Amino acid sequence: MALLKQIYTEDNTGVYAEYWKISEINSNWLTNRIEIILVGFISEEARILGRSPLLKRTVTATGDQALQYFSAIVMQPEGIDIIHEAYMYVKGHTQEFYDSQDV
Repeated sequence: MALLKQIYTEDNTGVYAEYWKISEINSNWLTNRIEIILVGFISEEARILGRSPLLKRTVTATGDQALQYFSAIVMQPEGIDIIHEAYMYVKGHTQEFYDSQDV
């Protein structure tokens, strides 16, 4: 799974990342904090060819949101995919990715 969303680099070159993959999900249950790290490539082909990502975004769930979406109890039922849930969290809780497309 990945997300499609054009996000321009901040260097004013007119280049944008369009293909977004989760590269990491970090959890700290002592502080109830989840970090979802996405990297953006110019295209899916660029990622497959091993090109470097153009951009990186970190989405954080803390406190009750971390527990509601990512706790062991929530992830317990068979068939729950934490990667899929993380993509859905990003789309539903990050304005930058609200209108992204699943691929």
